[in-house]
Amino acid sequence: MAESSFGIGILGAASIAKKNARAIAKCRNGTVVVAVGSRALDKAQAFIQETGASSAKAYGSYEEVLNDSAVHGVYIPLPTSLHLEWVKKAAAKGKHILLEKPIATTAEITDEIISICEKANVQLMDGTMWSHSDRAERMQEAIAARLDPAGMGPLKAVTCTFCVAGDAEFLANDIRVKKGLDGLGCLGDMGWYCVRAALWAYGFEKPVSVSAHAGPLYNNEGVLLHVGATIIWSDGRRANFQCGFDQALTQYLEVAGTHGTVRLDDFVIPYRPDKASFLVTNNHGFTDLDLAVKTETEERVVSLDVPQEVRMWEDFADCSKAIQDEGKPEKHWPTIAMITQKVVCAVEQSASDGCKTKKIQW
Repeated sequence: MAESSFGIGILGAASIAKKNARAIAKCRNGTVVVAVGSRALDKAQAFIQETGASSAKAYGSYEEVLNDSAVHGVYIPLPTSLHLEWVKKAAAKGKHILLEKPIATTAEITDEIISICEKANVQLMDGTMWSHSDRAERMQEAIAARLDPAGMGPLKAVTCTFCVAGDAEFLANDIRVKKGLDGLGCLGDMGWYCVRAALWAYGFEKPVSVSAHAGPLYNNEGVLLHVGATIIWSDGRRANFQCGFDQALTQYLEVAGTHGTVRLDDFVIPYRPDKASFLVTNNHGFTDLDLAVKTETEERVVSLDVPQEVRMWEDFADCSKAIQDEGKPEKHWPTIAMITQKVVCAVEQSASDGCKTKKIQW
């Protein structure tokens, strides 16, 4: 490979890995899939053929991927219960790690994963794609302008919903509904995006407490299928979210200040990969006699050079290359992964304990 190239090894042949392999193929900074490992060699071979990663080697084990000197970073989309094991093994081989969310099943394991990567001097990043999009950057600018006369005013609330209706096959057999595989269920999957969005809106300030909403829904293994929660920061600032595998696709996000809002209804996966938009509102009010709303609404459209998942892989590779050039891991990504995970775990604890308020220990 060329000197500037960055080789990715993929552990597993899951559907989400196929999406990421195709994204890596579109990277503009030399990032390329060089190895795919599965517990069955034929699955790795079929994965390579399906995704068009023709230059990648197929392996019949994950260990062989880690032993490949052409692999600089690994993508780990395995069940969450296996993350710690394979982070240990990858870090020991000096491989940078992009880890699917949730990164762990408990806050304690999260701390261990982050510590392992720090000691090995390898980059850790979670797979929250929308965080890397150009739209997120433009939205952040709109939120940051809240103190301008035409801005949103001080932030007060975030409202977020990410739900999808799982079919009978999904609800019976998907790893995200299995206690021993992805025990956080919808909270670790859909809820992760909601929690990340709330934290992002507040500049990743650590919240004080969480309270799960009444009526969390569990399957017969005790895995969450639907849950909502309130996250509290100081001075009454808050976020309310719900997530689940039991209702029509909804991916709504609203960030509200005293004078305006930023809103969108495709915050995780945009309607189009090449263009995305969001709404900015201000001058809220009603007409005479409260007969109609007179809120000013502006749609802001963002052209996307590449899909958000491509940007994620480019960011991961750039951070990792900087370490190879005698730099240090970018702390922002593991830090926000840790904060997100601890809030998610606190919500799970609240839901399982009668929806009592849980203070978060930082």
